[in-house]
Amino acid sequence: MNATRLISTLCLIVSTVLLSKAADPSEAILGDALRNDDAYSFLETMVTRFGHRMSGTAGNDQSMDFLQAELEKLGVAVHRESFPHPGWIRGDDRAILTQPEKRPLRAIAMGYVNRQKPVEAPVVLLKSSNLDAIDPSSLDGRIVLAPSTVRLNHEKYLRLANEFGVVGALLTNRVNGGQLLARVSNHDGKAPPFPLFAITREDGLRFERQLEAGISVAVRLETRSQTKRMTSENLVAVLPGRSDEQIVLGAHFDSWDLGEGAMDNGLGVAQLYEVARLLKTHSPKNEYTVVLVFFNAEEWGLWGSRRYVEAHRNDPIRAMVNVDMVGDITGANAMGFDELVPVLESFSAGLGALKFSRKTTNKTWLGGDHHPFIIEGIPSITFYAAIPADDVRYYHDVADTFDKIDPNLLAKSCAITALLIHHLANDTESKLRRYTREESADLFRKAGLEKRLKEDGQWPFADGFPTP
Repeated sequence: MNATRLISTLCLIVSTVLLSKAADPSEAILGDALRNDDAYSFLETMVTRFGHRMSGTAGNDQSMDFLQAELEKLGVAVHRESFPHPGWIRGDDRAILTQPEKRPLRAIAMGYVNRQKPVEAPVVLLKSSNLDAIDPSSLDGRIVLAPSTVRLNHEKYLRLANEFGVVGALLTNRVNGGQLLARVSNHDGKAPPFPLFAITREDGLRFERQLEAGISVAVRLETRSQTKRMTSENLVAVLPGRSDEQIVLGAHFDSWDLGEGAMDNGLGVAQLYEVARLLKTHSPKNEYTVVLVFFNAEEWGLWGSRRYVEAHRNDPIRAMVNVDMVGDITGANAMGFDELVPVLESFSAGLGALKFSRKTTNKTWLGGDHHPFIIEGIPSITFYAAIPADDVRYYHDVADTFDKIDPNLLAKSCAITALLIHHLANDTESKLRRYTREESADLFRKAGLEKRLKEDGQWPFADGFPTP
């Protein structure tokens, strides 16, 4: 080969390599995510201007208006989908210790607790959730103190009220340091039969010691909150692909009202915003359509994702990824869908220095917006992504604030999430499929969740298939 032909051949090889690299936007996505602080700035602006995003509040409405405007500035197509759901308005609820001393308790009424007449009664320790083993007379006219290890649900609250004469309940937090854990009393919007408060771990343990020592403990409970039917909105952003088949990336938009909801789930809101920006900038057209869904009213029972799946169950959804309080991403969970395991392992292998440090797992779990998708048999993915323990302990409480957000951690999580969505949106080789209802039910059974779901009235699969 003469020198001219050699140079021409080398130039062809180099240009081919360069064109190949230019055709793959992964490196551009990664570099942009790590070099810029757009997600961090977006989150800071949103929570500083509008505060918490509890469903049914001005902060929720104003934050969503802001998010929609920012996405539209990127040129992303956005629309809202409204849905009705059980709602709740927090009132001036109070829990006051009256014996052996008098002082207000650091306590918070559980979601869906309704306005009732004040009640003052002795406190008694509820040592077990097995109500059949308890003498009803021992609880009559009392307020029960439930340790963090005792799990109760709406049906047990009804039994405690109707069969045992219980007039209120205090639920001890599982985390120390004076923390509370705002949450709902059930996922169906049913008002519990008596006042129900979360209290700090320290108070709960102190009351246990006093009761065991024979010291009388009494509490006065006042509830002014009330349940109310509401209409909320999911915000949906769409990046059309060459195919109508969809990759759905979801995060819940709402938060509790004590803090700013910066970690839970301002992180997820910022991550979806950043994925939209990165894909719109570097890969606006993919093989599959990318749909970003900001679910509302998640904290009150996954209502946004439940209603979204009801409305879109016939959409050609290829896979769903859920990001909820995603911090330092170290692995991924295929949620029981065997076909996703090699996809996630291949993706991790291609991350280079960012590859997952833990092996891909494949186990179904509850408690997030992926749950309604799994019920429909849609392959779903969650991350293993811890937030530093000194920060995450404050979620659902007053200190879930922006100062807990690490910009470097947020940038890295945005990069990996965007790369995964890009990978899924262009992976035409993997044989992902929607599971039948029988197969979906088996996912929950294999994970040992059938009994718990049935006890909570949340088992979606009838004995006979298919379930309507």
